[in-house]
Amino acid sequence: MEEFDETYEYNESTSISDEEVESEVESEDEEEIIDEGELKELIADEATENDVVNKHNNSTEVAESADIKSSDDAVVEDNTKISKDEFHVAKVNEAVAAITSVYQKSELRKFIFKHEVPRKLLHSSIGTLTLWLYTRGVHQTQLIVPLVTLFIIIFTNDYVRFKNPELNKKIVKAFWFLIREKEVDSYNGVLWFLIGLIIVFSVLPKDISLMCVLLLSWADTAASTIGRQFGKYTPKISPRKSVAGSTASFLTGVFSCYLIYGYFIPAFSHLNTAEDILWTPESSKLGLHTYAILSGVIASVSEFIDLFEIDDNFTIPVLSGFFLYGLVKATQIV
Repeated sequence: MEEFDETYEYNESTSISDEEVESEVESEDEEEIIDEGELKELIADEATENDVVNKHNNSTEVAESADIKSSDDAVVEDNTKISKDEFHVAKVNEAVAAITSVYQKSELRKFIFKHEVPRKLLHSSIGTLTLWLYTRGVHQTQLIVPLVTLFIIIFTNDYVRFKNPELNKKIVKAFWFLIREKEVDSYNGVLWFLIGLIIVFSVLPKDISLMCVLLLSWADTAASTIGRQFGKYTPKISPRKSVAGSTASFLTGVFSCYLIYGYFIPAFSHLNTAEDILWTPESSKLGLHTYAILSGVIASVSEFIDLFEIDDNFTIPVLSGFFLYGLVKATQIV
């Protein structure tokens, strides 16, 4: 009985062990199956990651090639721009050389070009022409349309010649006595002259408009001529202005005031209306002598002021006109 019991116990333990073995085998099979599923998932994930990496690398390569292409295009564009700039400078130099070749043919031409004789004569003649038109009964507002038309013609001429270097060279060579070297590739100073007069004639009375023209035409020319000749003997007010030039402008302003209000307006009073003449001895606290002196001061100040480096052909008539208008208005007898 004791031996049987031992055997039975042994067999029972043995059978349990077999069951455990079978369960272990089954679990191993399940683990193998699970491992195979996980492996498939890992393979799929890895493939997806590889696709993403490849796409990223491809897009990076495309972007880099695009950057290289755009960089090359930028270099080509810069080179083209530099070439155009060099071409423009070369053509401007040719035009300047054309002027030089013409005025250096004789000492007379050198003198004419250096002192801008034709320009100064034309500049001064505008004042004389304006006084003649006044005596013919022409109102300043009647001159606005002709001035605008002249502005359009000169502006168009400048614009076209800038676009055509060969034409520019021919025009510059033909009008060497009127065109400054700085105007070879920039707009003519006459345009500023015309704009200034158009503004003055549009908004200011007749007598003030006449004064503006004379201060621009005569006082500015006097300041430039005397300043160049005698400015080196007098102190400098600024790098481009001297006491000699400002004095000439002042004296010309005084003379212009006496000429307008002392002779032309009284002599041709029948051509004016009450609205045309702002200053009269009866309506102002200023006498003619005081008004003339202050006009000279305004002429010098307007010629001296450098307003944002705008051409003085514009600043002189506009500034002097509004200064005179303000002075007369402020001293009127109420």
